[in-house]
Amino acid sequence: MSYIIVFINGFGAALMAMYLYQNQRQTDDISAKHDRTDINPDEFVAFTAISSNGNQLTNNPIKYDIIVTNVGKAYSSTTGIFHTPTTGIYSISVSLMGHHHNAIHANLYHNGEQVVRLYTAGNSRHEVASQTVYLKLVKRDEVWVQGTAGMKLWATERYNQFSGALVRSGDFTN
Repeated sequence: MSYIIVFINGFGAALMAMYLYQNQRQTDDISAKHDRTDINPDEFVAFTAISSNGNQLTNNPIKYDIIVTNVGKAYSSTTGIFHTPTTGIYSISVSLMGHHHNAIHANLYHNGEQVVRLYTAGNSRHEVASQTVYLKLVKRDEVWVQGTAGMKLWATERYNQFSGALVRSGDFTN
């Protein structure tokens, strides 16, 4: 009888070891699928910039001159334009606070085509608008924000920002 108990205990231990081994392999497979080592670190792009411009806007891109982050150096505070260094899917965010005495629109452009629009009415209030979009961008594309000419941003504090980050590199034309 004791041989049978030893055999059953040994068999149970073997089954437990097989279960643990298989579970560890599945865990390793899942971890490998979520490991982002497929992205070349030299291709990673992320930027956040804030505008301190309280002057009247022109018909040109808004220059977000306070650089918070510019990994990949693809955003130019001189021009206000983000130049795509790598083809892929990007997350782009914009926030807008117009001066409390004017209504203002801001448009996010991709190669000259409007993607989204933001609006604050003013009316003696400090309103904030924001948008986040995911865009398929190709190397050398241009993305910028342009506001209503003649109107002013509320630039006393850091409300007006423009950000972007590469979510995944690759050609997603299909």
